[in-house]
Amino acid sequence: MRTAQDVVDFLLASIGGGAQDGEHRAVRQAVVHGVREVMQCRQWLWHTRTNQFATQNVTTTVAVSGITQGSTAVAVADSSLLVPGRLIQCGSFFDEPCRIVSVLPGSITVDRPAKASLSAGETPTLTMQTFYDLPEDLKDIDSLVSHTVGTLHCYLSPMEWQRLDVHTKGSGEPYYYTIMRSDVHPDRYQIRFVGMPTNGTVMHYTYRYSPKAIKYMGYERSCRQGTVSATDVNVIGSNTAFPEDIAGSVIRFGTTTTEADPIGSLSPFVHERQVVSRGTGTALVVDEPVVLPALTKYAISDPIDASPQMYSAILSACEMWYSRIAGKPADAAMQLYGRDLRIAMENDEVSPLSGRPITARHPTPLTMGWHSTLRGDVE
Repeated sequence: MRTAQDVVDFLLASIGGGAQDGEHRAVRQAVVHGVREVMQCRQWLWHTRTNQFATQNVTTTVAVSGITQGSTAVAVADSSLLVPGRLIQCGSFFDEPCRIVSVLPGSITVDRPAKASLSAGETPTLTMQTFYDLPEDLKDIDSLVSHTVGTLHCYLSPMEWQRLDVHTKGSGEPYYYTIMRSDVHPDRYQIRFVGMPTNGTVMHYTYRYSPKAIKYMGYERSCRQGTVSATDVNVIGSNTAFPEDIAGSVIRFGTTTTEADPIGSLSPFVHERQVVSRGTGTALVVDEPVVLPALTKYAISDPIDASPQMYSAILSACEMWYSRIAGKPADAAMQLYGRDLRIAMENDEVSPLSGRPITARHPTPLTMGWHSTLRGDVE
């Protein structure tokens, strides 16, 4: 697999540097930003995934004497799942729309005073509007699909969603929705339906994810110091200090006498494995078995999550960024990057139209993939 170490080695070769220049700040920043730019510039087919979630309304019971006429405080049995800013429904005790202002253990404050107090022994159910957080690495998302209502084509802008949401009462099948920044996890997006959808409706969708940012490039002290040995999937280090966040990174193994350098060097690595988990600073678990003698040299680097067609564009993007950072003329590098990026975009397809029978100029049952019986010649 391709890693950031390969890109660093390519840049060092192009600018005339050697292995001792692996800590060159301009080179490292060029790799970080070059990879990021290519990953974010298109809805790459390589980064397409599927996911789903089920609608579920959050409910809790109002405590005895929990609502007092003219008061905005509501005592509830459990407030742990309630979120400030969301709409609630609680019988006819509040004018709608009624929104949560703040949440405390066992109670909430709403933005409207209660119209009546609870009767003795009455414990109504409070239902909160539910939003659905999308995956943390999501970049963009396609239409939602459910078993009951099919494809939800009615995506709304946040402004249109709010206008409908404050005038919608009751529950039903989800139909109108928007996508906004999460009110619980600020670094994520979330789906917001109009109203309160019926519980248990499973929503499916496809989306593009953003690959993990490049951090380790195989030349950091913590990614090379010491040596390792391995039996099966367990890698044990000696005088090592593996970083805590290297799950998903790639560890390359050399020999007891040569470094684990990239392909194209005088001492290319012998084996490479992906790190599954880190036990301690001296213990790793990898994805496939490997047997290594003691005192084996190694290097850890982040993978480049790109298709083979994208890799040349990544190299060109890193060259362009190096020219910009180093203050060198970047015109030629930008032209080369544009060429390689166009080629990558043109090849970002695994089912081209040229291979589909529907493109036949004069289709027949046979060319369309259907069974065709033998017939006599047409006179």
